[in-house]
Amino acid sequence: MGYFVGAISGTSIDGLDLALIEVDSDSVKVKHAITVPFPPKLRSSLLDLTTSATQDIVHLGHSHADLGHFIGEQIAQFISTLGYSKSDIVAIGSHGQTVRHVPNGSFSFSYQIGDANRIAAVTGIDTVADFRSADIAVGGQGAPLVPIFHDRVYRSDKVDRVIANIGGISNVTHLPSDSTSVIIGFDTGPGNALLDAWTQHHFDRNFDHDGELANSGAVVEDLLGQFLTDSWFAIEPPKSTGREYFNLSYIEQNIQFAGVNGSPIDVLTTLAELTAMSLSRAICGWCCDSGDVVVCGGGRLNKYLMSRLEYLLPDHSVLKSDALGINGDAVEAATFAYLAYLFVSREVGNIPSVTGANRGRVLGCLYPA
Repeated sequence: MGYFVGAISGTSIDGLDLALIEVDSDSVKVKHAITVPFPPKLRSSLLDLTTSATQDIVHLGHSHADLGHFIGEQIAQFISTLGYSKSDIVAIGSHGQTVRHVPNGSFSFSYQIGDANRIAAVTGIDTVADFRSADIAVGGQGAPLVPIFHDRVYRSDKVDRVIANIGGISNVTHLPSDSTSVIIGFDTGPGNALLDAWTQHHFDRNFDHDGELANSGAVVEDLLGQFLTDSWFAIEPPKSTGREYFNLSYIEQNIQFAGVNGSPIDVLTTLAELTAMSLSRAICGWCCDSGDVVVCGGGRLNKYLMSRLEYLLPDHSVLKSDALGINGDAVEAATFAYLAYLFVSREVGNIPSVTGANRGRVLGCLYPA
């Protein structure tokens, strides 16, 4: 079928992920992937938009245009550096940046910015965007959308696999070894979002490298217990969430409710334990009692977090996506490249058993070059 480019800024807002994939009738191959840091001003705007209770419409519009232009420029440079021309690329799949994800209620929605008109204009390549709305329109959560790509590249007929993506938010896809069994996937709660928010607020770092800070502290048990009383964790899948729920205010409110005065280091350790525990409980409770847990996303690079997952999942084999030959930083961007392929082919892009939609839909809208 040809080459497709995917682009996404995830819930961690740590950069723009780009991936080039090749799709044919038999396989999907991730050929190249990079992460491009955001200019400080753009990153600051995106962080503000995703955490503020309200948004100025002019600020939102300017950021939408700015991000779209930035994505277009970076894709053009990406493919040129690799030696491809725009005529080699069938389509771009751009997720953009989620600024609000409100998946429940009569008029649920998920809103991403990053003007696809500008991406198409800058690159000269047809661009597909707005992937979540079609699923939401038929009763789905609009998330997670990665399971259809997970199924294509990670499925094993020998062992059950759970693909755990630890970005800002953690999500899982359960791929049973029996191909006739239903695939499920859902958000499990915080990934890097709480860890990064606390680290940036207290330690003047973007993130806790290798989990070194968290590894030096101790869990505040009363605070951990307070976090785990959150009824969100007990909601049956399908379910999804975002930074509008799991953020710095969420941490501060729970510290107040717990009535504790833990040190910043110990709170960070507690947040790492919350992330690992909520993820491991979701895997054991709703996925499988044993098998492979394949971790992708930035969280797989947090050595302390990975060690806690291994401890909490003794009957599972916990490994990084990279061990299976798939760059763990490339999976989400590659997913949206693959969703662009499905759109061009007019194939269904959602999995109703994952999102809760009442039927399969072709996902996305076309923005011609």
